[in-house]
Amino acid sequence: MNTEKLTEYIKNYLENDRTRSAILLTGAWGCGKSYYIQNTLVPELNKNEENRCIVVSLYGVKTLEALSKSIYLEIRAKALSKKSEGLNAAKIIGKTVVKGIASFFGVNINVSGDELNELYQSIDLTGKLIVLEDLERSGIDILEVMGYVNNLVEQDGVKVLLVANENEIIKYEDTVGEDESDKKKAIKVLTKRSEEYVRIKEKTVSDTVPFFADFNSAIENILKLFDKKYFYDALEEKTIAGTSVIVDEIISLMYEIKCYNLRALLYACQKTMEMFSMIKGDCKIPYFRFVLCANTAFALRLSLNSNLVWDDNIKSPTELGSYHFPLYKCCYDYIKIQDFDCDQFKRDEIAYIQQKSFEVKQKDLQGALNILYNFYEETEKAVSAAVSKIYEYLQAPESCFPLNQYSRLANYLIAARKCIDDESIIDGCKKVILEKFHNTVLSNDIIHDLTYHDGIELWTNEQRDEYANFKQELLESIQTESAIVLEQISTLEDIKKLVESIRANIEGYIGKRKFAGQLDIAGLLKVLPICSAKLISDLRGAFLELYRSVNINDFLGADRDSLILLQEGIKGLITDGRIDDKIQKLQLEWFIDNLNGIIDRLS
Repeated sequence: MNTEKLTEYIKNYLENDRTRSAILLTGAWGCGKSYYIQNTLVPELNKNEENRCIVVSLYGVKTLEALSKSIYLEIRAKALSKKSEGLNAAKIIGKTVVKGIASFFGVNINVSGDELNELYQSIDLTGKLIVLEDLERSGIDILEVMGYVNNLVEQDGVKVLLVANENEIIKYEDTVGEDESDKKKAIKVLTKRSEEYVRIKEKTVSDTVPFFADFNSAIENILKLFDKKYFYDALEEKTIAGTSVIVDEIISLMYEIKCYNLRALLYACQKTMEMFSMIKGDCKIPYFRFVLCANTAFALRLSLNSNLVWDDNIKSPTELGSYHFPLYKCCYDYIKIQDFDCDQFKRDEIAYIQQKSFEVKQKDLQGALNILYNFYEETEKAVSAAVSKIYEYLQAPESCFPLNQYSRLANYLIAARKCIDDESIIDGCKKVILEKFHNTVLSNDIIHDLTYHDGIELWTNEQRDEYANFKQELLESIQTESAIVLEQISTLEDIKKLVESIRANIEGYIGKRKFAGQLDIAGLLKVLPICSAKLISDLRGAFLELYRSVNINDFLGADRDSLILLQEGIKGLITDGRIDDKIQKLQLEWFIDNLNGIIDRLS
């Protein structure tokens, strides 16, 4: 049930229940039970009549006498009864509490006197609810506590609400049992202690109610506890559903981390408030929200494992925070060792705001790209505006496009040229792209993506020629990461380096649209006779790998003449009898056949 229904249920128990039993509210640690009692239940019960609740924590209480004293002092502090009321039939006196207090103060309860009468006069529990929190954390044996509560509800007629994390009370142990076929199997059973607890609970507690917090309200109320402008401003941004974005983000974090500890949230709010209080000048609200969420994620994780430490600058931000809200190192240092670097905190803000600005631009740009990539279904006005926006982003100092996407972009720009109101923008886009790539060093993977990519099929010769010329100019303007060994071949080591270079720079050679045309063929033919069969095999394999692409003619067609020259040269080596080893000769004959197939494909 939600908190509203829960409150109505407890009010009904207080006002109408005649079972002379207690009720138990159970939920995980930090899920908001205490927050609910203090901020929802108590104000509601006190709405028409003050001081109807006596809330006492059992945490750390070691004796029943001390418990009675706590209840008694809470009663006196709230002045729940007036001495002038006197004893009457309608009055409920907590005799169990009185006995505990009398024992604590050394009063002889077997003798009627002023001291005892004063105690009785002060313990009027008519229409009152005793709330005993932290049942599982009591320093008193839990069976004694349950016996004490049983006396209160059954003998004295007092209304008691127990609050606990019952998962920490009821424990199981492994044992061996039998199934329906009398076969032995491992089963879980209650420990003896838990069995005793369940037995006395059945006699004492009528209803056990699981607690489910209204997290939206609870989180919002916690944030509002901090009368700092940042918290209230952070709550202003709403979702479509009308809830605060920051509340939704915190709930998502709790779901992700599988921890709904509101105490951890309260702790994170406190630490976040302290950090921002130490900063000179104002910070941006989006940055505040980000830091609060990252700190909350860390606090939630700490509530599950207090031994978490920062041990890696790459992984720790997300492992201690979350994927969407990585933790800053300066925040970690303040939370863990109270060391706060204000300057770093401000630098982090600048970096965060810049990143968010970039993401906004990326989103805006992506909208324009989506129109361009579907221009054949759009209007001339929409496509013209999209291309203008793309041109604007291309000219920005920071790069808004992934490097490997420029060929595809150019492909669509050229395709859309005749469909926009100002064709000159296309030439401007191409010029800016070429300027960005001039002498840029790129990896082979990026060169591969620039060379081969999906795109729109161009439907006129004019378009195809324009795109082919653009891509050749683009690929010729860039450099590859790896060194290319082509200048001179004079030793066996040069052949080995050539094989390695081909395998390491395939995309680079294809992108440059030339390989054999730069090859030192004369030097290669001089060294081939002294190459082992294995090295010739490696060289053949490298050539086959380089020229394997089905549309290789589009890229390395200019190599044809040089490859014919190499093929004729190898034939000459064999014809002139310069190859003595038969296996070497076999490898070279295979190489001739390989070259013949490549030349045919380049024709």
